Amino acid sequence: MRPRLGTDNGAKTPAPGLRGSRQAGFTLIELMIVAAIVGILAGLALPNLRTQLYRARAVEIHGDMEVVKVATLSFNADQHSWPAEAAEGVIPSGLASFLPDNYSFVREGYQLDYENWPMPSGLPGDPGASLMLGVSVNIDDEELSNALYEFLGTSILFTVDTKHTILIDRS
Repeated sequence: MRPRLGTDNGAKTPAPGLRGSRQAGFTLIELMIVAAIVGILAGLALPNLRTQLYRARAVEIHGDMEVVKVATLSFNADQHSWPAEAAEGVIPSGLASFLPDNYSFVREGYQLDYENWPMPSGLPGDPGASLMLGVSVNIDDEELSNALYEFLGTSILFTVDTKHTILIDRS
């Protein structure tokens, strides 16, 4: 076989404008399509992620309220009395030893408040009650407050703006 003119011994030459061999990598169009798909998926997922983060924080706050509730009941079982009222964000006197080490009533985005209300004339439906105890949480973020309200549902004794209170005991 005779070699043709313009070829190198019978090797095939690529058509004009085409690469001779496939190079590794992606074209600009492929990258733009992938970026658009990732953007759409992120746009769908982010609102749901935000909602889930608020729900998780609401569960965390409820856990903190339960810690105070258990500590208060433990205090009562040990001391045969209830802790005295304290200001918002302040642990009542004597209650700290019943709480976990380094426990604080001031957290990022919210503060806990131990409530101790004397009831001189009793409560409706319970005229013998002379004291009502609760734990409140005052939340800085309205969306987080709404998530906690939704999570706690009927276990909330009362809500005022972004402050929610649950009952510990009445006696």
